[in-house]
Amino acid sequence: MMMSRIDHIALLSLFERARLNTELDGTAQAHLESCHICRGRLDWMQVATGLGARELSYEPPESVMEKVLQLGRNPSRLRQLRNAVVALLTFDSFKQLAPAGTRSGKASSRQLTFEAPDVEVGVLLRRSDDRTVSVSGQVLDKASGPITDPAAQVDLVVDGDHLMSSSLSPWGEFVFSAVPNGPYGLQIYLLDQMVEIPLPSIDE
Repeated sequence: MMMSRIDHIALLSLFERARLNTELDGTAQAHLESCHICRGRLDWMQVATGLGARELSYEPPESVMEKVLQLGRNPSRLRQLRNAVVALLTFDSFKQLAPAGTRSGKASSRQLTFEAPDVEVGVLLRRSDDRTVSVSGQVLDKASGPITDPAAQVDLVVDGDHLMSSSLSPWGEFVFSAVPNGPYGLQIYLLDQMVEIPLPSIDE
């Protein structure tokens, strides 16, 4: 079961700690180890505060500056964001009629297919025994098949917040394991574009 927003570390507290580059206490550290949402938010806050620092008295953390410098050295990321597209859902296994005699109930998996102008993405949501969900898929170029670019990256996000990232296998595949069930999204960064995919819940 997903934790409620009240159970997460307060966002203002995270932002202030990121801005001042202070140590998190033991309880907060333990929470971050088990909560992808807060850990992803803290990472992005550290980057944001580093980008927004204007006072000479503030020295951004070295790790934050390195991320900013890497972005500056990689103009392709800016080009990807400018060429962002939202993929359209073209297949959903939940919309298919169940075979005669099949009992109704919660499905253990859900298959989806999304299409952008030059890309097709197959996604499989699979329920795990611990009530989490695995999100796996394959990214295909419509003309040449599996995308094998080693620089390609897939981000799992919720409400615009980054949760985790995955590179593509030689067959264009990605996997996110032990994800709390809920509505998420994928952001797929390819050579010159970013493909955004809104994912439904496995229970919808």
